[in-house]
Amino acid sequence: MPNTQTRAAGVPQGIIIALVSILPMMAVITLMPVVPTLRNHFKGVPYIETLAPFVISAPGLCVALFSPYAGFLTDKIGRRKLLIIFSILYGIGGILPFFVESFSALIAGRLILGIGEAFILTIANVLLGDYFDQSRRNTWLMIQSIIGPVFGFFVINGSGQLATMGWQYPFLLYAITLIIPIGAFFFIFEPQTKAPSLANVQNSSFQFSKKSLIKVFLTTFIASVLYYVYTLHFSLALDKIGISDPKEVGSITAVASLMLPLGAVMFKLLGTKSNRIQFGLMFTLIGIGLIGVGLSTTLQMAKMSAIIQQIGCGMAIPVLIAYGLRSVPVEYRGRGMGIWSSGFFLGLSTSPFIVGFVRSLTGDILKAFVVFGIICLVLVVLNFIFDKE
Repeated sequence: MPNTQTRAAGVPQGIIIALVSILPMMAVITLMPVVPTLRNHFKGVPYIETLAPFVISAPGLCVALFSPYAGFLTDKIGRRKLLIIFSILYGIGGILPFFVESFSALIAGRLILGIGEAFILTIANVLLGDYFDQSRRNTWLMIQSIIGPVFGFFVINGSGQLATMGWQYPFLLYAITLIIPIGAFFFIFEPQTKAPSLANVQNSSFQFSKKSLIKVFLTTFIASVLYYVYTLHFSLALDKIGISDPKEVGSITAVASLMLPLGAVMFKLLGTKSNRIQFGLMFTLIGIGLIGVGLSTTLQMAKMSAIIQQIGCGMAIPVLIAYGLRSVPVEYRGRGMGIWSSGFFLGLSTSPFIVGFVRSLTGDILKAFVVFGIICLVLVVLNFIFDKE
C-alpha cells in the first residue's frame, strides 16, 4: 500500500489515533492487580519489593528517554511506517512476558513495550496535528479523554480476573493492541498537506524552534508533576484523614474519576480560547482540589475536593497536547511532540520524589497537598501575567 496519498482524514484515522493514545494508560493499569502476584512468584529475586512495582513504571521511563529520538525520526522519515513498526513492537513487548519464566526476560519485555510506546504516542499526537484543524483536533482530544477511563475500567477488571489464573495471564491482554498496526496499515496515510500550527512559521528558525521546544518541555513537565500529586498520593492523604478502608477509598476514587470526562468536555468548550484561559481554569481546579484535600477533616470534604481536582485533571492532557501542537511550527511537529511525551513521562517518574521531598519539609502529606495546590494557583497568576497567547 503506498505511503503517500492525497486524501482527507476522517473518522477511521481519528479512531486509530484515539486508540493509540490510550495505550500508555494500558501499559500501567493492566498490571496494577498483578504486583502482589509478581512479588510472590519472584520472591527469590533480590530487591523484589522494589522491582515488582518497577515492572509497571519501566515503560514510562523508556518513553521519557526515547520520545525525543522518536520525534526526530518522525520528522525525518515520516509517520506511517514508524507507527506500524513500533505498534507491532509494543504488542510483542506486551505479550512477551506470558512466554517467559525469568524476571530479567519480563523486564526486557516491558522495556521493549516502552520503546514502542515512546514512538507510537509521539506519532499519534503528531498525526492528530497533521490531519485535523484545531476544531476537529479538539473534538478528537475530547473523545480520547472520555473513552480512556471507560476502556481502563474494563482492562483493569479483565486483568484482575486473569491474574487469578497466574501472574503471566494478564499479559495476554496486550494481544488486542495488535489491531492497531493492522488498522494503521489500511487507514493511516502519510500526510502531504499538514494542518498548520499557530506558531509563527515565518520565524521558525532553529533558534525559534529550540525556544519553543524548551517551553513545551518545561510546561508539560511541571503540569505532569502536579497532575500526578493526586493520582499517586490520594490514598495516603485519605489514610491521614482517617479513611483507610480499601473499599471506601476505592469508592471515593471511583466517584471522583467519573469527573474526568467532564473535564474533557470543558476543554472542548474552551478549545478556541487562549492559553491563559485554558491553563488558568485547569490549574485553578487542580489547585482548589489539592488544597481542599489537604484541609479536609471529613469524608464529604475530601470527596468534594477530589471531584473538583479530577475535573481539572480531565482537562489537563487535552490542554497540554493542544498546547504542544500549537506551540511548534509544522516542520518541527515530530520533535515538539517527542519533547512533549518526554516531559510528561519524566513528570510522572519524578512526581513521587518531588512530593516526598515536600512532604519531608512539611512533615505531613496533607500539608504537602496544600503546598502543591498553592503552587497551582501561583501558576495561574503567573500565566495571566506573562503568557500573552
